[in-house]
Amino acid sequence: MSMKNKFILASIASLSVFVSGCQISSKQSTKAPVASSEQTILIKQDWLRQSYSNYLTGDPVTQHVISNLLVKAERELKRQPVSVLDKTLVPPSGDKKDYISVGPYWWPDESKPDGLPWIQKDGQVNPASRTDGSDKPNMNDMLFQVSTLTLANYYTKQEKYGLYAAKLIDTWFLDPVTGMNPSLSFGQAVPGKSDGRKYGVIETRWFVRLIDDVILLSQEGQLSPNQQSQFKQWISDYLTWLTTDELGVGACDVHNNHGTFCEAQVAAYAWFVGDTDKASKYVNRVFKTRLDKQVEPDGAQPDELSRTRPLHYSLFNLEAYFIAARVADHLGMDMWNYVTPKGISLKQALDFLIPAINKQGHWDNGKDKKMRRARLFYFLNLAYNEYGDEKYLRAMNDLIPLAIDEDRSELVQCLLISPTPKGFTLDALKQMDPTGKKSHYRCYY
Repeated sequence: MSMKNKFILASIASLSVFVSGCQISSKQSTKAPVASSEQTILIKQDWLRQSYSNYLTGDPVTQHVISNLLVKAERELKRQPVSVLDKTLVPPSGDKKDYISVGPYWWPDESKPDGLPWIQKDGQVNPASRTDGSDKPNMNDMLFQVSTLTLANYYTKQEKYGLYAAKLIDTWFLDPVTGMNPSLSFGQAVPGKSDGRKYGVIETRWFVRLIDDVILLSQEGQLSPNQQSQFKQWISDYLTWLTTDELGVGACDVHNNHGTFCEAQVAAYAWFVGDTDKASKYVNRVFKTRLDKQVEPDGAQPDELSRTRPLHYSLFNLEAYFIAARVADHLGMDMWNYVTPKGISLKQALDFLIPAINKQGHWDNGKDKKMRRARLFYFLNLAYNEYGDEKYLRAMNDLIPLAIDEDRSELVQCLLISPTPKGFTLDALKQMDPTGKKSHYRCYY
């Protein structure tokens, strides 16, 4: 029996229980590029330092947010490290150190006796894609753990948090026995159709945030110089795979959010490992090639608006642009104010989404059943910082009552790494997330 058929049968056996019931060029900054070891990519460290100062001086909002963070951090200390060896599926390569996942929107074909090949149902997540059969759940969990522990270490200066975060990173990436191979040949596999697809590359997008964690841990002295060097080499090797392998190259050529995230990842990884030429090249790909094709003059993103969750996917794609814009900042490039030959800008794409807060304009039909509008907070905060337009500040304040009623509290999460809006009170915070259970660390996906 071929390895591919073995994989398909193993997939079905492992997963069947879950499916049976279910015009100007970019303005150049006068500031010189900052070395990767000195500055986080996404997190603005001046914001982080201000939040830390607020914490030390007893600001009640910051104190409460950190208190909830530390409850989570203590819980994370009790969980055992995970690795790619913990999954139940064996990749087609036969090497469990290879990452493997299952396409989330793919389901067995009920018209076929064996369900093969699986068929796509956009927006309907197959629970089978979230089991321990694949690496994705464990990896995402680990990345959340690292982020929680890294910030707990930053705010409290208790090395137990940072050292455990370093252990998690070592186990998943660096240990010669348990470390993941720096490639993604079997991401978002579809039984009966493909052992691995270019769309799997989007699952490593959080590695950009992980780089921020690694930099913070390094600055705090919790990652050894050897671990820092090994991790940078791992990212360098993954970058090579991403820019030379057919799947990686294909991912960066996809028209929708998959392509934007791939290019943003390449830009971030290249900057981190010191390849500023490649980082600049991919930043320019995002803004000087992709932006005109993805965004309309009014700021709409047709590819994302056609999805079952248009606000989610519009913000999702915008996140990738914001990542690329932050990388550009480190390269001395200003992409926040870049306007394409067709007159398209990043600002227009964000402004198109603001009426969603009050369900106006395009957003008055309520088609998106999961309009978690508080997710806009991070984007508005950065926009207010970049553009200084008071409308972004007003929009942030408009989000506060909405966040109280939503089932997730992205706004609360953002208070760990960004300024607190004017007028934001401890009472409002407690209403948004009374027990801390509605929010995790990340304020953007």
